Amino acid sequence: MVLSVGLTSSYAFDASKVIKGDAASGQIFQYFFKFKEDGKSEEAVEVLKYAADKGNSAAQWKLARIYQTGDGVEQNELEAFMMFQKIAQQSAYAIPNTANWQYGADAFVALGKYHYNGIPNTYVSRDENKARVMFTTAAMVYRHPEAQFQLGRIQINNDKIYGQGRSGIRNLSLAYDKGHVGAEALLGYSIFEGVHTKYDPVRGLYMLGNAKRRASADDLDWINQIHDEAYSLARPEHRAEAVRQLLDTSNSLE
Repeated sequence: MVLSVGLTSSYAFDASKVIKGDAASGQIFQYFFKFKEDGKSEEAVEVLKYAADKGNSAAQWKLARIYQTGDGVEQNELEAFMMFQKIAQQSAYAIPNTANWQYGADAFVALGKYHYNGIPNTYVSRDENKARVMFTTAAMVYRHPEAQFQLGRIQINNDKIYGQGRSGIRNLSLAYDKGHVGAEALLGYSIFEGVHTKYDPVRGLYMLGNAKRRASADDLDWINQIHDEAYSLARPEHRAEAVRQLLDTSNSLE
C-alpha cells in the first residue's frame, strides 16, 4: 500500500487530514510504520494519538508502551498510566477472546504494577490494595498468567489474613500451568520450604533449576537469588537428585 503522506513545514501536522478510512481499524499502523520508516517519529506518534482518541485499543496500547519506554518520545510513565486506564475502562465492552479483550487484560496488569510501585513525583502513589484489585481483576476475569503470578506473590508475602498463603499458591500454580517462569520459581521455592504447600525439596529444587534455565534477562537476577539460596540450604542427596532430573529434562529437549 502506498501512502500519500507528503507534508510541508509551513503548517502543523494534522493526522485527521492524512488518515483515510476508519481510525479504529488496524490499518492505522500502516501509517504509523510508514512515518517511522521515514524518520518522522513525531508524526508517527500523532497518528497513534489520533487513533487512540477515537477509541482504537491497539493504538492506545502502542502509545502507552511508547510513553512507558520512551521510544521516540520523552519517557512519561504518567501518560502511560492514563492510557492504560483508558484501555481498561473500554475493556468492559470488548468481546471475550478478541484482541481488544487481551489489551484490556494486559492493561489491568500494567495498572497493577504501577499501583504496586507508584510513579515518583505524581499522584500515583504506592498502593498495594489498588494493585491487588487490578491483579485480581486480570487474574479472575481474564485468567491472565502474569496477573496470577503477581497476585500470588503478594498473597504469599503477606499471609497475615487466614488463607492468603494458600490462595497465593493456587494463583502461582495457575500461572505455572501456563508456563510462567516467575511462577515456577516462586512455587518451587515454596515447595522446597514446605510453606503453604506440601514439603518436597527435590521437586522444589528441580523447579527452581528449571526456572533459572528458562529465565529471561529481566527475571534472572531474582530467580538466581532464590535458586542459590535454596541450593545452599539443601541436603546433598536432594541437590544431586534435582540436578539429575534437570539433566534428564535437558537431554530430552535436545
